[in-house]
Amino acid sequence: MVCLLIMAVFLTLGMGLLINSRLFLQAHGFRKVSRLSSYAAENGLKEAWGRMQVRAREQFYKPEMKEETWLAIKETPEKSLRAALQPLLEAASFKSQDEFSGMSWEAVSSASLEELYSEEHYLKATFGFNIEATGQVQGPGGSRSEQIRAELVLLAGHLPLNQVPAVVEKKGLEPAAAARIKIRPLLPESLSFPQIKTLSEGFIPGEALPLLARGLKILKPSSLPNWLLRQALGLEPGNEPIPDGVYLVQDSLGPGGIYVQGDLDLLLLGIDSGFQVIQFQQKESRWLLRFNPATARASFISPTGNQDFDELPIPLVMVNGKVLSLTSGFPGSDGFLEEAKDNSCPAFLNGIKITIVCSGRVDIASDLYSDGLEWKEGLPYLKSRQSQLIIWSTGRDFQSGDLTDGGINLISSSDEKRIVEASLIAGGQGLKAALPGEKLELIGSLAATAINPDRAELTLFNLPAAGPPSPSEPDLQVYSEIPLLHLSHLRILEWRSTR
Repeated sequence: MVCLLIMAVFLTLGMGLLINSRLFLQAHGFRKVSRLSSYAAENGLKEAWGRMQVRAREQFYKPEMKEETWLAIKETPEKSLRAALQPLLEAASFKSQDEFSGMSWEAVSSASLEELYSEEHYLKATFGFNIEATGQVQGPGGSRSEQIRAELVLLAGHLPLNQVPAVVEKKGLEPAAAARIKIRPLLPESLSFPQIKTLSEGFIPGEALPLLARGLKILKPSSLPNWLLRQALGLEPGNEPIPDGVYLVQDSLGPGGIYVQGDLDLLLLGIDSGFQVIQFQQKESRWLLRFNPATARASFISPTGNQDFDELPIPLVMVNGKVLSLTSGFPGSDGFLEEAKDNSCPAFLNGIKITIVCSGRVDIASDLYSDGLEWKEGLPYLKSRQSQLIIWSTGRDFQSGDLTDGGINLISSSDEKRIVEASLIAGGQGLKAALPGEKLELIGSLAATAINPDRAELTLFNLPAAGPPSPSEPDLQVYSEIPLLHLSHLRILEWRSTR
């Protein structure tokens, strides 16, 4: 009886262990199949995202389009832009199977228009882009699904040139120079175009009159004769040429922009106690403009006297001539700026907007960056709002339209790396660098008729420009002469499991 009892106990334990092992193996097998199905779904998402990025780079590498195409897009923007995105949807929708692992996956993509901004020159469309992938293992077992929610922004029309990272005329960039230019997006997980884009000649406007009209407070002039310019600058009526000097445009509504006639020996940008300071020097004469965006206070100091304002000026500097030296500066004891001796001096306030348009050449002789700019792991980091400094050399006289020695030159006697936080638009001879150092870092965008970095390596850190200006702000953008279709950014917002 004792033996039988012991046998019964061991049989019961053995059967229990066998049943427990079987349940464990079944549960483990289910978890393994579920995990492999998740891997298959993840493979599907990664492959779909990769296919879509490759297709996007191919489709939007050449952004030029015909004027009639732009007009058709303007009439039916949602329908036309959805058609432009169709190749991306097709690239991200497929079925695939791995014979070795026995896993298979299927991806389906869709897009929906979330926001559309439209104005006279261009439109901006924000699409929600979704990709859902289902994965499973061959044989009995369930499937798993994962989903990517992404954001895609398209720009179409005569675009603000600071919205396009880097473009140059087809014949304006040698292959050896192109190899020394790198483009790095600052938006996390954004689609990047590592190479500079080439466009047809004439994509940079040579006529600055629409922009000048805003700074001069003139309503859509067809030209800029002496009598009209004298009237806008508050000079005596007549048709005599404008005397060399620096003029603050004023009317009953407040101050306008700054107009400079003749070459500037020195143009300084600096900060003084929360005020943005712009200083002009022409031969022995100096002028200084100070304004504080937070308090809406401004003052203008000239050789003839001082003026104070309770309104902000239009942040537009118009130079009908050359700028022989554009540098950063710090406040001196006499209230004027002094040239910075090192590269640790910010040139403009964080979040400020300034546009400098020059008919002739602009020589940038120092670093130009905003207050609060930091570098982390080799990347620029902006603490708060993005600043907007636009520097445009038209290569044409403002009044006569004659060709001038235009272009933007980066010059320095120091062998340290050069940092410029701005959108550079180089007409005329384009962009040239004459630097003893071998590193040039540009935070913003670059549009040029030609680019000659010499022996310097140019790294462009691009962050999509801020949205359109508010109705209360003047429009100081420079728009492309030809219509473009540009993919501003494509990035993942969320990656999650659905079942």
